[in-house]
Amino acid sequence: MAEQLAKDYAAFAKMDLSKQIENAHETIEDTLMRLEEFESIIGMVQTEGAQCMSENIPRIESVRSELGTMWMRVDALQKVIARVNTELTAMETAVDNAEAALGVSDRIFGMINPLSFFKKTPEPAVPARSTKFEPPTIYKTEEYFESE
Repeated sequence: MAEQLAKDYAAFAKMDLSKQIENAHETIEDTLMRLEEFESIIGMVQTEGAQCMSENIPRIESVRSELGTMWMRVDALQKVIARVNTELTAMETAVDNAEAALGVSDRIFGMINPLSFFKKTPEPAVPARSTKFEPPTIYKTEEYFESE
């Protein structure tokens, strides 16, 4: 029995650990290689980012005054669009009133006005009035933009 026990324990001693350790070494080397590649990629990204910042920040600083002018023009354009929208609404109301006063069908003006297809609900007709027509005030671009 002692001989059998010695043979069993001798098999553990004869085991080739070099093959198992070799797999661990390959895995570690592969991981280290990937980490080095990742480190080099991060270094390139940081270098390009720093280069981009050092080139673009001075350019942005140089056109800052022009950007301010552009922002003011965009604000003025937004005001013009808001004014046009309110005046278009007022004009549509005046046209609807005129149609109602003249007894003109909405379909006739609808063929002329392509925007009438986008109306959500028909507006109720306003009873005819016998007043003098007053044209709505029309905007002028000079009110919003300086002439160049």
